[in-house]
Amino acid sequence: MPLSFVHTFRLALLGTLCLILLHGFSQAAETASKKSDGIPYEVEIKGKNLEKSPIHKLLGEVSLAVQKKNEPPKSLALLRRRCEGDLPEMQKVLRSFGYFRGTITFKILSSKSAKDSEVEYQTTTRADHPETDSSAVPPPANPATVNFEVDLGPRFAFSKINITLVPGAAPGVLSPPTPTELGLDQDTPYTASSVVKAGEAILTRYKENGYPFPKISHRDVIADFKTDHVEVSFQVSPGPYARFGATRVTGLERLKEKYVYELIPWKEGEPYDVRKIKAARQTLFDTNLFGVVAFKNPEKVDARGQLPMTVELKERSPRTIRLGLEYTTDYGPGVNSSWTHRNLFGMAEKLTASAIINQETRTALLRFAKPMFLNKNNTFISQIAFNDETTDAYDATSGIVTVVLQQQFTKAFRAGGGLGFHLSRVKDNATSERNSYQLFYVPLTADLDTRNNILNPIRGYHLSLGMAPYQDISQSDIRFFRYILGGSTYYNFNHGDWFVVAVKAGFGQIFGIDHNKMPADLRFYPGGGGSVRGYGYQMAGPLSGNVPLGGLSMLLGSLELRFKVTESIGIVPFLDAGTAYLDTVPDFSEQEMLYGAGLGLRYYTTIGPIRLDVAVPLEKRPGGVDSDYQIYVSIGQSF
Repeated sequence: MPLSFVHTFRLALLGTLCLILLHGFSQAAETASKKSDGIPYEVEIKGKNLEKSPIHKLLGEVSLAVQKKNEPPKSLALLRRRCEGDLPEMQKVLRSFGYFRGTITFKILSSKSAKDSEVEYQTTTRADHPETDSSAVPPPANPATVNFEVDLGPRFAFSKINITLVPGAAPGVLSPPTPTELGLDQDTPYTASSVVKAGEAILTRYKENGYPFPKISHRDVIADFKTDHVEVSFQVSPGPYARFGATRVTGLERLKEKYVYELIPWKEGEPYDVRKIKAARQTLFDTNLFGVVAFKNPEKVDARGQLPMTVELKERSPRTIRLGLEYTTDYGPGVNSSWTHRNLFGMAEKLTASAIINQETRTALLRFAKPMFLNKNNTFISQIAFNDETTDAYDATSGIVTVVLQQQFTKAFRAGGGLGFHLSRVKDNATSERNSYQLFYVPLTADLDTRNNILNPIRGYHLSLGMAPYQDISQSDIRFFRYILGGSTYYNFNHGDWFVVAVKAGFGQIFGIDHNKMPADLRFYPGGGGSVRGYGYQMAGPLSGNVPLGGLSMLLGSLELRFKVTESIGIVPFLDAGTAYLDTVPDFSEQEMLYGAGLGLRYYTTIGPIRLDVAVPLEKRPGGVDSDYQIYVSIGQSF
């Protein structure tokens, strides 16, 4: 390339860069100049008993003087107009909480370094207030102050509530709810939101009882300034009574219509009930088979008094591949992966293949689930698992096959039972004995779950029971009964997800066998991320040297205080307790309860919180058994 061309190109590039920088400087100077042209100001909203009231926040939200504080006006006159424009909206806020006599005044106090100016405007007199030529006042060197003074006055309460039907309503029509049912008893403090909610509740009453098109044809809210009470009147037009008509399903590609029809909770000819539509929508979404679920109906009832329904669906891709990384001081670094097909044969049959590999365990699982087996509330589940475990307590290689029939009795409660076979070869590291087992067992489960969310529950509770009798078909003296009972509950004290108290407890026992004959891989081993954080995996129990012995019984408990610092960041101080006991009936004098405590960090995402917990044992045992701390990283709350 010629040298002169390179030199010319460099000069052109340098010139262009200089022009860009000069343009940027000029824009910054222009922006700074614009900012300096305005009159900076601060805003205060004050009043008796106002600061702790939700009214205070709402007044700031409707005030342009507050919201546009970073866009200062060029004169005091413009600032005055901005404040005057706020008064009607702020007055609406007072009225919406029943303060119909409330007044709002404001003062603009200019800087003391310039010519002093104090201008006062009041809602009741501002139209007649003499104009003040604030533009003549020199712009202050320091911020001006806008003081909104709020006098709430007496709060009005509900008096008479009238709920009537429109003239000419059909005889025998459903009567509207009473004021008590709407929460509008006499002398209840007035709020506009209560009136709106009452109107919605009236319409819902009809929509749940056969009337798809009710309307509030007229609503009056009259404030009586003599008695400080409010009279509210609703006139209701129920519309025609209707029954569900024929239901049509559209948009299916791979899924069979029969599956969708089984999930529809109404039959043709049943009275219209909007609750059933909402339930059907949620049920269809919960299958994870659909990206779009919409229910459509005509705007009027047909000649037979029926309302046909159309279910518009859009299927998701039936296959999902997942790959994840994990780290805990229990298992070290690990990888997990899975492949899922959610609609194998057209009736939402689900096939999942998954694998987990870390320093302690290697697991492969194949699971098949067929919903609506024999009836729509039953699910047939079969699975095959292969495990290779190398832990401080034992080394085990096992294969497990189970077949289970599970029934959903209610939305929250399900139970199931089946058959299983557990083939294993186990080395007990405490005794160095190696044994092989061929265990036939009958797994039984029950689960009651009212949590609002599995990965991040803020309310509800979860109770679970898993139990099974075992019999070794090659060793007649190896028989036992094993169960685990667990529960957790969540309280948010009406603070949403900003503060949640979470409590968990668990207990397990093994009957019918001595400790030394019990297969080492089926004993109880508390300790680690799922039980007692702060202690190593399987280490929160009786030991032989540094080797966990496991137990024939186990007791666990956890307490978490979940605080949200921002919308996406949270902190969680926690305390865990638990241990295992050598005997079926715990001997509390033989083995003391172990406690671990720590602090967690949560990063909240749309799929659930990402969890980082750091925990320490509150009492380290002698011999260097316990580490100084443990670290856990995963998706979802710990329980």
